[in-house]
Order: sequence, then C-alpha cells, then structure tokens
Amino acid sequence: MTSLLTCRRSMTSQKLLTMAAFSLFFLHTAQAEQTQRTRGDCQQPAADADLRHCDLAGRKLAGVNMQGVDLRGVDLSNADLSRADLSGADLRKADLRWAKMHDTRLSWADLSGADMFHVVANAANLDGARLYKSNLFGALLNGVVARDAEFTQAYMKDIEIEGADLSGATLRRVNLLRMVAMEANFRGADLSHSKMTGAAAEDADFTNAQLVRSRLNGADLQRAIFRGADLQSADFSNARIDGAVFDDVNNLPPTLRGRVEQ
Repeated sequence: MTSLLTCRRSMTSQKLLTMAAFSLFFLHTAQAEQTQRTRGDCQQPAADADLRHCDLAGRKLAGVNMQGVDLRGVDLSNADLSRADLSGADLRKADLRWAKMHDTRLSWADLSGADMFHVVANAANLDGARLYKSNLFGALLNGVVARDAEFTQAYMKDIEIEGADLSGATLRRVNLLRMVAMEANFRGADLSHSKMTGAAAEDADFTNAQLVRSRLNGADLQRAIFRGADLQSADFSNARIDGAVFDDVNNLPPTLRGRVEQ
C-alpha cells in the first residue's frame, strides 16, 4: 500500500511539474511576442509592430515594410498597399475593402475573416497565406501566386484569378460562382464541395486536383486539363469541355460519361 501511494504521489508531482513547465513555456512565448510587437507608430508603420490601435483607411502605404505586423481588425479600406511587404502579418478580420494591393507580399499572412470586398491585388504573393472564411467578393487577383494557400469556406463569387498559380491550395467549400480563371493553375489543389457554376476557366490546369462534389455546371472548361483529378460526384452538366483533357481521372461522374474518352 505504501509503495502504491508513493507511486501515485510521484505521478501527481510529475504532472504538476509538466503543467508548470507548459505554463512557463506559454508565458515566455507571450512575453516574447509582446517584446517583438511593441506599440507601433500609426504615422510611420514599421515591421513587427502592433498596429491594432491605428486607423489606416485610405492611407498611402505603397512599398512600406510591414512584415509581421499585427493588424487584427484594423480599418485599411481604400488604402494603397501596392508593393508593400506584409509577409507574416496578422490581418485577421481586417477591413480591406477596395484596398489596392498590386504586387503586395502577403506570404504566410493570416487574413482569416478579413473583408476583402473588391480588393485589387493583381500579381500579389499569397504563398502559404491563410484566408479562411475571408470575403473576396469581386476581388481582382489576376496573376497572383498563392501556392499552398488556405481558402476554405472563403466567399469568392465573381472573383478574377486569370493566370494565377493556386497549385496545392485548399479551396474546400468555397463559393467561386462565375469566377474568371483562364489559364489558372490548380494543380494538386483541393476544390472539394466548391461552387464553380458558370466559371470561365478555359485552359486552366486541374491536374491531380480534388474536385469531389464540386459544381462546374455551365462552366467554360475548353482545353482545361483534369489529368489524374478526383471527380467523384462532381457536376459538369452543361459545361463546355471542347478540347479538355480527362486522362486517368478518378471517379468519372455521370455528367461526363459518354462525353469524354479515358
């Protein structure tokens, strides 16, 4: 009995020490983050600053280095952020409506829940960026590079992503109704359960993409490439597929049977 009690006390002490160690770790992490992101100057934003107290609506911030800044919930509507460096920035729930972001660096930035209504971000870099549930209605993202980016449940109706590179990106349950995506690269992307009704995606590349239960009805997919893609229960009814490539696809759906050769 004594041995058992000693063992239990030892285990309890070990758990307490482990919990204490975790508490110290998270406290140290929080302190480090606070040290790195000190309260920034709203008039002259700089990298690694906390700018949550700023109103940056309509500001001219083209070319400014704002790597790693904290802009959660900040009003950046109508701001000019062209060629600015916002890589690694925290822009969760930021207001970016009508913002200009031509050639802006947003690699590994967190834009979850951000309002990017009609943002103009042609040629921007969104590699590894997180745009979970962001609002991109009517956004212009032509020529963007967004490899391995996260767009799950984003609202992207009427978006333009012509010539964009979204290879490896996650676009699950995304509203892409009437998107313009000619020559866009979706190689290895996950577009499962997404709505692409009426899309203009001629010459787009969906090689090895996941299109499970996606809706491409009425889409223009002429010369698009679907080689090796998973098309389980995808809807291609009334889609234009002249010259499209469906070699080695998995789970050819009923809406394509009799229309393509494998």
